[in-house]
Amino acid sequence: MAVDSKTAVSTSNSTTNSTSPWKEFSTACIDDPFFLLFKNISYSRRESVLARVNYSIRECSYPLSKSKIRATENSLVNLKAIICHVVSERKTILRNVSGDFRPGELTAIMGASGAGKTTLMDILAGFITSSFEGNVIVNDTERNLVKFRRSSAYIMQDDNIQPLFTVEEAMLVAADLKLTLKPRERLRRIEEILSVMGLKETRYTRIGDLSGGQKKRLAISLELINNPPIIFLDEPTSGLDSVTSKQCIRFLKRLALEGRTIICTIHQPSASLFNMIDHLYIVAEGYCVYTGGTRNLVPYLSSLGLRCPTHYNPADFIIEICNGDYGDYLLKLVETIQNGKSNAWRSSENISSNKAKEIIVTHMSASSRVLEQSNIRVPSFEVEYKHTTYYATGFWKQFHVLLRRNAIKLLRDKILILTRISMHLFIALIVGAIFFRIGQDATYVLDNFNLLFFNLMFLMFSAFSSTLITLPLELPILMREHFNRWYKLRSFYLANKFADFPIQLTATCIYTLIVYFMSNQILETKRLILYVLMCFVVTLVAQAIGFIIGAGLTVQNGVIFGPLIILPFTIFSGFFVHLTDAHPYLHWLFHISFLKYGFEGTMMTIYGYDRPKMHCSDVYCHFAMPKQLMVAVGMKQVDYWFCMTVLIILYIALDTVAYIILRVRLRKRI
Repeated sequence: MAVDSKTAVSTSNSTTNSTSPWKEFSTACIDDPFFLLFKNISYSRRESVLARVNYSIRECSYPLSKSKIRATENSLVNLKAIICHVVSERKTILRNVSGDFRPGELTAIMGASGAGKTTLMDILAGFITSSFEGNVIVNDTERNLVKFRRSSAYIMQDDNIQPLFTVEEAMLVAADLKLTLKPRERLRRIEEILSVMGLKETRYTRIGDLSGGQKKRLAISLELINNPPIIFLDEPTSGLDSVTSKQCIRFLKRLALEGRTIICTIHQPSASLFNMIDHLYIVAEGYCVYTGGTRNLVPYLSSLGLRCPTHYNPADFIIEICNGDYGDYLLKLVETIQNGKSNAWRSSENISSNKAKEIIVTHMSASSRVLEQSNIRVPSFEVEYKHTTYYATGFWKQFHVLLRRNAIKLLRDKILILTRISMHLFIALIVGAIFFRIGQDATYVLDNFNLLFFNLMFLMFSAFSSTLITLPLELPILMREHFNRWYKLRSFYLANKFADFPIQLTATCIYTLIVYFMSNQILETKRLILYVLMCFVVTLVAQAIGFIIGAGLTVQNGVIFGPLIILPFTIFSGFFVHLTDAHPYLHWLFHISFLKYGFEGTMMTIYGYDRPKMHCSDVYCHFAMPKQLMVAVGMKQVDYWFCMTVLIILYIALDTVAYIILRVRLRKRI
């Protein structure tokens, strides 16, 4: 008779300490474990490579100095030129591999660099969804990617977590986004996980101050919030010392013993880590060369005439074999293990071998004892998904939580805020001093004309640069959380935009108000409000362009190409060349330049709306009448609200483009 996994776990745990925090958490663990099977997985991708052509240049010599002649026998050096050109070719990463990963086991996908282990992990986790051949089967049915992602977690190699939050705050955010429980139950779940993962004492510590091992445990804890039955980890021990690596693997072992399917990639484990792994899946050059228990690896190699030296790490030995250090055994290994289809070397000590495990938990270690009960069989692997939707929470809940998180992050990043505010304040004081009290003097109308354009230029570049740099830094966190179904992309995008509005508005107001009053512009409340509003909308459009570049390029490329992309908007703003003076085939560039509408709008607020004749401190002022200036610069028919409407439309359109680019970038990686 089949035994439910929850019954088996609770029975095996009945002899453990009832006060163990791990026991408290385990009682609510896995209702339906995941049995993951994959067949004939192949994957190739197009890569750019450098093709080299070497040729000698005849009759080309270089005379060496006497000191160099003493050091060499010949006084002439033959030169060779290397021509490199980029060609595109398909590289096969995985070659028809198969295998199965079972609940209750800690599985390690092992191999040398470039062997294909991370690619296999990405395919199994759903991070790569196209361009591969084969089948991924979950519990005897073809994988439903939507349901599978909802019930699995992928912990990437880099611990991409917001560094300005405390451990408890990060857990609260994850609980709010991933659980539909009542607040008291969410807090109880957080307490249990922090206690189990050894993070209770650091709950009020900022994540940026945690050690590498603590960050890794926190990354696992964040994904344990919704209790996924299957967890993927890419290089969980990367960057950790030996002690911390053991602790990390020990924690993963605990999770596996509770009925979860734990799959991780590991490059070359030490002997102590190697012995803690239940199931090995070794890949080399895209093939599977071994799948089975760690204790069976040495006998498996011995059966092929490859005897591991005494006191030698079997993990090192198999990697050396795959690299050809002992001869060409690759095809023989692949044939013997049937490229992953053979289970002849599976360990007998796992959940699928009619055994049940008892977990004995101490403060920093976990061990297992096999109960020999032949009447216990593997539990049914039919999964009942509790969540029919793609995400645990709705859009407005996600938006509220992310808006609060972004607001807290911005407020705590004091260096960034102070830099933005102080930069606007400092430049405003300098500009105000240079153009001091010129706004109402007709003698300096053209200087004031230049000032209005410079104000837009500065506000545009400052807003543009802020998003150009910050968004790419957020992408790794977004990629991890969005892939693990914490929230929808539009929830993140809108929360990110709205959280920055107050800071951008504050910076814009500080600059415009200081410059406005120091330059002695016309003192009318309506004009002042319209001027600040127009400048603020221009900064929003500039931010949208920054989002487009930040979403599509890296930080390095964005810094290089960003100014080149935004520069044409300044050329076709109407400041350097008027629309009427430009060639007709260039007019469309003026019509899509947001700076043109921003500049016309600010000119309208200062010199429009029937402004009376200005004071002239000189003998004659040609532009004493503001209307004459508007006619001279080609802005006689300007409508402020038309300019505002066009800017808002451009802002929405550019923001939509940025959102689409961000979604495409995530899908390409996923």
